Amino acid sequence: MRWVAALVAALLIAGCGGGGAKSGAATPTPTPRAAATPPSPSDTTQLERLMQRRAAALAAGRTRAYAATATGPQRDRDREVARNASGLGLRDVELAVDSSDVSGRRATLEVQALYGVRGVRGRFGTERRIRARRTGGGWRVVSESSPRERHPWELGRVQARRSRHFVVLAPLTLEVGTLLDALEGGYGRMGEVLKKPRLRERYLVVVAGGAQAARSLTESIRGVESLAAISDAQVQETGSAQRVSAVVSQRLVVVWPPFSTLDAEGQQRVVTHELTHAALAGVTSGRTPAWLTEGIALYVSDDRRIDQAAQLRVQGELPSLRELSGPNAIARLSGDRQSAAYAYASAATFYVAERFGRKRLLRLFSVFNDEDLAGHAGPAVSAQAVERVLGISMPELERDLRDWITSAL
Repeated sequence: MRWVAALVAALLIAGCGGGGAKSGAATPTPTPRAAATPPSPSDTTQLERLMQRRAAALAAGRTRAYAATATGPQRDRDREVARNASGLGLRDVELAVDSSDVSGRRATLEVQALYGVRGVRGRFGTERRIRARRTGGGWRVVSESSPRERHPWELGRVQARRSRHFVVLAPLTLEVGTLLDALEGGYGRMGEVLKKPRLRERYLVVVAGGAQAARSLTESIRGVESLAAISDAQVQETGSAQRVSAVVSQRLVVVWPPFSTLDAEGQQRVVTHELTHAALAGVTSGRTPAWLTEGIALYVSDDRRIDQAAQLRVQGELPSLRELSGPNAIARLSGDRQSAAYAYASAATFYVAERFGRKRLLRLFSVFNDEDLAGHAGPAVSAQAVERVLGISMPELERDLRDWITSAL
């Protein structure tokens, strides 16, 4: 080391003086350099660590630790949210930062808020915008907002109820015993009617206590407050046929006010309908028209709405198959128009099954996964599929279908 060499040289020079002459001023011993201080983590890294602490605290049910990641009024909101989530069996909670914008002492994060539930496959998530501020103790969250779905525990006190094939997250004040019976009954019926593909071992069910809660839980679906239940799946699609390559997560959302007014048979029919969607999620192309996707579920659950379709035709209020050819064509509707679309989808699917047979109905459903069926989702590719599988044109199918509906009067 350089400072050691300098000290040795100074001592040798001092020992060479004449007689007993005093040496000059004492030579100071150099001080070793302090070890280099590691650089502090970047703001981005600190913010990511903040999100990790926040997610871990929520998963563990540590209310104080979760609130400690925030500052100002957000801390009170966080305490309430963490208390609501405690005891639900959350797992694999993650706040994955997609992007961060740091400006001085403030930052805005775009985050994927993900969670799983013990006993249920997959994770469920939504997009979040989190604003943070640098304080004396480091970065802290000052606000958290979502452009889409909220998590159930963010809407109020929730408890988890479990049955053999379901985990139900429902408001604490709701008595949902009849729902558990309907869920298991629908699961059993599905095993009898639809042999393949098989249902998962267990599903997550989220119960919305009212219309506003339903909108908050599923803001991407219009008219949800008038529905009794929705099958909500997140999938990955590949290729020009938009085939589903993976089902990332699946859950059922039950809207309690309309569901609770149904009798036992009606509740089981609704559950069977949504479980059909859940079972077929992995084989449903992103190009499959809405009338067929919903029609299959109505058919499996034996939900015949032909009389309603006949009345709508007399009133001139039936939609067309062309209008319902988009994958989300029915989901975008609400009120009477959505009800009419469901009635027509039911009539169309029962008609195809009765005229052409169940096997060709299922073949029509699956043909949209074929890569050689060219085109994007919409009327053109739907017309190709109908002609290929049923051997008639789309206008001919619609004409015969409407005549058949009228004969039901």
